Amino acid sequence: MTRDYSSRGLSRARYLIAGQTANHLAPFRSASAVRSGHLPSGLSTLRDLDFMDPANPFFVTDRALHSAGQYIGRVSPPPTGTFSKRPGNVILCDSGGLQFGRDPKLWLGDPSRAWVLNFLEANADEAISLDVPTRVITPGAPPFDSFNTALSETIASNAYFAANRSANMRLLSVLQGETLGEGLAWYEGVKAQPFEGWAFGGVMRLNYLYIAWMVQRLIADGLLGPERNRLHFLGVSSLGHAVVLSALQIALRRHLHDNELLITFDTSSPSKMAMVGKMYGYADLSPTSFAMSAFTPPSSHVHAGWPMRFPVKSSRISEVVNLNDLCDPAWTRQHGWDELGHAIATHHNLESLLRGIDEANSVMELPSAWAAHHAPEHVIRAYRAIKTMFDHPNPFAHVRRFKADFDKL
Repeated sequence: MTRDYSSRGLSRARYLIAGQTANHLAPFRSASAVRSGHLPSGLSTLRDLDFMDPANPFFVTDRALHSAGQYIGRVSPPPTGTFSKRPGNVILCDSGGLQFGRDPKLWLGDPSRAWVLNFLEANADEAISLDVPTRVITPGAPPFDSFNTALSETIASNAYFAANRSANMRLLSVLQGETLGEGLAWYEGVKAQPFEGWAFGGVMRLNYLYIAWMVQRLIADGLLGPERNRLHFLGVSSLGHAVVLSALQIALRRHLHDNELLITFDTSSPSKMAMVGKMYGYADLSPTSFAMSAFTPPSSHVHAGWPMRFPVKSSRISEVVNLNDLCDPAWTRQHGWDELGHAIATHHNLESLLRGIDEANSVMELPSAWAAHHAPEHVIRAYRAIKTMFDHPNPFAHVRRFKADFDKL
């Protein structure tokens, strides 16, 4: 039976995999070009790896993130793949600001802005506006050599997008900053050109005192409501943050009387884990642990002939594919996993993480006394503090009391 993670816990914040090019292409490759057409017995076709297809035999999700940064400099559009737009799914595209920041010679000013906007309007249902992440600032190395420069370039990109956008695509403006002062200064700079939602980046995206202050400020300024009811948190996927973001969504929906308000968060962890030969297991939920378990399976090319079942069955695909099915002998490659092996591992890792987030939220939705058997006290207190923040005359003062708990997440 297919597990549908798009319909589970509609009141919860949603995790999006930050899709890599290999994951995008793997299910759509010609079968004859993969291991000479000899697929593992548990796969009937490569399309079984397309987890954005409702007909997937293992699991399905309807939201993902796809970054324009992977395609900077290319003229032709991305080929059809897992993260292509299709009815019933929502593809959130990142604008590639991190890639421009890491390789400044790619940055051409308005021509780069034009390329990004065209890419987003062709490939995204929702998109994150083009920013210069504060973590790429390198003093003395232009063009992104100071906080003020990063902010001014971001403001210019927002203005360019506002003046030239033409598609019916939701845009999210980015909030950056490595300190509280930078976060507040950044907001003052970008709030004059608001879009239809907000994306939290930088170190402050994990600071719940800043988040609590910022959502209150957005509400007070009329910039968070039915017309701007999307919040995205970049580079987040731990179980602790996943459940606290669900609590924030519950609190905001109640306070704003808007059940359409949605919080999403992303990482590329499922594919990055596979790249280093690691796989997720079950969620480890107890009074002393609130994290995903992981293991390093045998993955040398010599293991291709050793039939080995998955040690954990935290995904549907792990029930029908053996570990040795991920390996394909190739003496020119030190690691035993080929592209198909990595695609299977990523598929397993994504469902395992989605399942772990699902179970972690289910624990937090229990009465506190029962949740205490399955979650550390600091996670429970952090979750309750955010969930009830608007029940207090001063929500920020209430959240601030639990700073020590947030710091442990």
